[in-house]
Amino acid sequence: MLLRFRVANHRSLRNEQTLSFVAVPRRGEPKPRAADIPRSVAVTGIYGANASGKSNVLDALRWMNWAVKSSHTKWAPGGGVPRRPFLLDEVGPDTPSFYEIDFLTKGVRYSYGFEVDDDNVRGEWLYSFPAGRPRTLFERNGPEDYRFGRSLGGETARIAKLTRGNALYLSSAASNNHPLLGALYETLVRNVHFAEQDDLDEQDRLSVTMKLLEHPRAARDVNELLRLADLGLESAEVVPSEIPPNMLANFRRVRQVAMESGVNFPGEEQFEKEIRLHRAGTNVTLNIRDESAGTRVWLSMLGYTLVTLLAGHVLVVDEIDSSLHPVLGSTLIRMFKDPEINRNGAQLFFASHDTTLLGTMLDDEILNRDEVWFTEKDASGATTLFSLADFRPRSDENIERGYLQGRYGAVPYLNFDKIREIFREMEPDLDEPSA
Repeated sequence: MLLRFRVANHRSLRNEQTLSFVAVPRRGEPKPRAADIPRSVAVTGIYGANASGKSNVLDALRWMNWAVKSSHTKWAPGGGVPRRPFLLDEVGPDTPSFYEIDFLTKGVRYSYGFEVDDDNVRGEWLYSFPAGRPRTLFERNGPEDYRFGRSLGGETARIAKLTRGNALYLSSAASNNHPLLGALYETLVRNVHFAEQDDLDEQDRLSVTMKLLEHPRAARDVNELLRLADLGLESAEVVPSEIPPNMLANFRRVRQVAMESGVNFPGEEQFEKEIRLHRAGTNVTLNIRDESAGTRVWLSMLGYTLVTLLAGHVLVVDEIDSSLHPVLGSTLIRMFKDPEINRNGAQLFFASHDTTLLGTMLDDEILNRDEVWFTEKDASGATTLFSLADFRPRSDENIERGYLQGRYGAVPYLNFDKIREIFREMEPDLDEPSA
């Protein structure tokens, strides 16, 4: 369960920004004590104008996840740190990038973070908070200077010697079978799933749905949710692929290069098998590639959503409204907010432009004020992240209307009179664009 994420000097996130997943106490509720386990929200959404930095917040979390997963095993020795710093002003190459995440697992709160520059890990730390009191598990000051807490145990010194200057200690410890750090690695890496709206990521998600469709019990649930989406589909099934062998061989070569470069790429099974969809009320079956973008997105998201909900994991989705009808997008969100469906504390973190999720068009209670965050860029191109809860809107306030009217910021400003002036001054004999 995620509690807080802090980041600085990552893409447009120049200055330190903090995103909290902790629920804000409702009116009349007591404020939690320091020793209390925080209560997280099940859903967190980020809104803002185009290019305001919404996706960069999600990308920062994804990059941190990738660094923990890959720095020890995939980053080249002496190859530095493939970070993504802010590039638009005085922030220089010596300014480190900073990432920190607070999370809850097995009833204990942890805080893990690190700082990196272009060459090395500048700092790394891990604390636990049993009974609300901080306990140091390890601290790292520079590439080779370590301090270990007495409660950590394991072969800490040996693992430190095996950890390169450009690799994270947590990544190295997991690869060397440290019991506690390996378990925390699994929590941060394996239990957080990312979904982006591009072709490669869609194929990766479809491979998860495909595995569920090959399991009789899971296939029944997937097909029921497919029918309920009112897409005109009766069911889906997995069949052998008709892709020619030479295309599959080319795919294997491309995938090998991509994986060595740290690029996410779908598994080969996606091309050895394919999904065929049965149209309702007919004998017609179609390859999923022949279906609409909305159908493909819904089917690809079903696998990730079911796995996340059943396992109590975290699902991070960029552009959750992409190609989906607002009713389907809101349905995904409501699945995470429904305690009968989300019985294991799963979380959904997304970015969106779909303002119907904020207002009264679909449902008054789709998103609460502590579940809505905004991004806004200043004149230097740096992103600021802030919460709707900071504005303390009235319980009956129409959040959608207030957001679109600019009451909370984070919306684009367009001077329509200026647009009209540009068109007035256009030459009337401009060439027509070629077909």
